[in-house]
Amino acid sequence: MTSTLLQVGELASKMQEKPVTLLRALMDDPLTQTPDKRNAMVLPASVDLDLDGEGSDHATGFPHSMPSAEDLAVYLGKQGITANTTVVAYDTRGIYSAPRAWWMLKALGHNEVYLLDGGQPAWKDAGLPVSEQQHFGKLTYHPSPRNGWFVNSSAVLQSLNTDAQLVDARSTPRFRGEVSEPRVGVRSGHMPGALNLPFGSLIENGRYLPIESLKQAFERAGINLTLPIICTCGSGITACVVGFAALLCGAKDVSIYDGSWSEWGSDPQYPVIVD
Repeated sequence: MTSTLLQVGELASKMQEKPVTLLRALMDDPLTQTPDKRNAMVLPASVDLDLDGEGSDHATGFPHSMPSAEDLAVYLGKQGITANTTVVAYDTRGIYSAPRAWWMLKALGHNEVYLLDGGQPAWKDAGLPVSEQQHFGKLTYHPSPRNGWFVNSSAVLQSLNTDAQLVDARSTPRFRGEVSEPRVGVRSGHMPGALNLPFGSLIENGRYLPIESLKQAFERAGINLTLPIICTCGSGITACVVGFAALLCGAKDVSIYDGSWSEWGSDPQYPVIVD
């Protein structure tokens, strides 16, 4: 699993060995209202996965829902990606939205997809070239959807009295309900029994911490990597940062609650804990 996380030097070498498409995951920051750098120069051979646009299903009423396999396949095909394309996901901030793109492709059944540690900042810091946005010819993507990468609210409800662990990637003040949620109509607090592991605690200078440090972070949060894990956050994006880290650490059963707190916190039928 460790080889799925590429350093910039490893990516540069891989791009010399064979064709690689770089998938830039774009998303505005809902907490700081900071827009993503959509018009910035990109890494060579890059196409976009816009999580605020076609990269999400907006018909659900939640900000960043996973599209159907068919819709996502059409979107990727328009970007020049097929199921056999070697894809490396990255983002403009380092590690933020790219793990979500990686997770989405795995759910679609994509075999050869990697994540660039440090993203575009690490690439530029290494003095490697950037270029104008490229546009590839439209291709056909044939998805092979795989269950288990994403779960819905029913699965989360059913997990509450099992050995599955709910891991919340939001900040501790949000988790405890000490601050208001950034989205209107969403209650503050967390799910019963949930454990808090803020995604930012797994990252330093835009890169994942070393594996041993990641394992220690999970242990401090009371998370057993040998038991099932369901990751959640505000809208299903940074949960993937934690989920990917869990896989790096050897966890085998990791899912993302796609609706996350945007769904759970806005529906009064779901129990909320404030502490």
